[in-house]
Amino acid sequence: MKISVRLLTLTGAASPWGPARAADPIDVTKLPYIEIFSPTFFWSDEVDFVRTGSTTCPKGRAITGGLSIQQGKASLRVLESYPDGESWVMRVVNRQKPDNVQSLQVRGFALCLLPAARKSSVQLSQNSKLAHVSGKFGLPPGAVSTSNRQACPQGALVVSGGFGLDPEFRGASAPRLELNYPDPNGWNVRAAPAAGPPADARTYAVCLGNKEGADIRNFQNIYFVEKEVPVLADNGAARETLGCGEERAYVLSGGSRTVKGRSSNIEMQESFPDSPASWTVSVTNRGDKKSGDATVRFYAVCIKK
Repeated sequence: MKISVRLLTLTGAASPWGPARAADPIDVTKLPYIEIFSPTFFWSDEVDFVRTGSTTCPKGRAITGGLSIQQGKASLRVLESYPDGESWVMRVVNRQKPDNVQSLQVRGFALCLLPAARKSSVQLSQNSKLAHVSGKFGLPPGAVSTSNRQACPQGALVVSGGFGLDPEFRGASAPRLELNYPDPNGWNVRAAPAAGPPADARTYAVCLGNKEGADIRNFQNIYFVEKEVPVLADNGAARETLGCGEERAYVLSGGSRTVKGRSSNIEMQESFPDSPASWTVSVTNRGDKKSGDATVRFYAVCIKK
């Protein structure tokens, strides 16, 4: 397994986990504004056709993202969700064969750190309280999809969010994550059990405001914790919790990317903040042995002083 951290800073200090991997390290104080960008993609609901939605920030850096269906119906599965410099990238596939191929209007999202103010941007220093909130909901038995939303505290901005099984749930369940995206004041998910009995799940939202949460004034460094793990073919699974690795650090978002074995059919099951300073992601390799094993890179995006 390989673990690395990419520090986004111009301080010149060496990372305690090794050299930075980012091509152009940046200090958060040089990107003092935040804004959600949301392009629209026009796809079809053709079955088993992998689509990639990449949302790019204008001269900034993406720290989280999502994807929703605005018009049309499809049983999307999230394959990958990861940062790529100025972009947040998501790969999805429709697994439900339609009677007739129809059009889809899909919206991608990226929360961007920006060097200069725009019409809809907000200054990061004016929202210095970071809150993690979640709400419990039920996943019915079978393969029925369920939507849920977690609102941020009043007046707070949504930064990111996610979906995971409730920590107190003790049953056997392998959920699939279908949609994962923000609205102006909260985070939305759509998920379903892959098979079997009902399950208890949670929707999470990570929020920035000025009333509730941990005080992150003077937190100037955003960095990426990364860990690569093998995921075996034929329903092999991996579940990783990535900690921020600092006494005074908080997690902002997370995700995963298949870096080896792209034909292996990795599906994301969970992606959520399991504590104020760590993010958990779980995936399953739905591909058969002919498609082969895969290597997946898990991410946690953290902020510290």
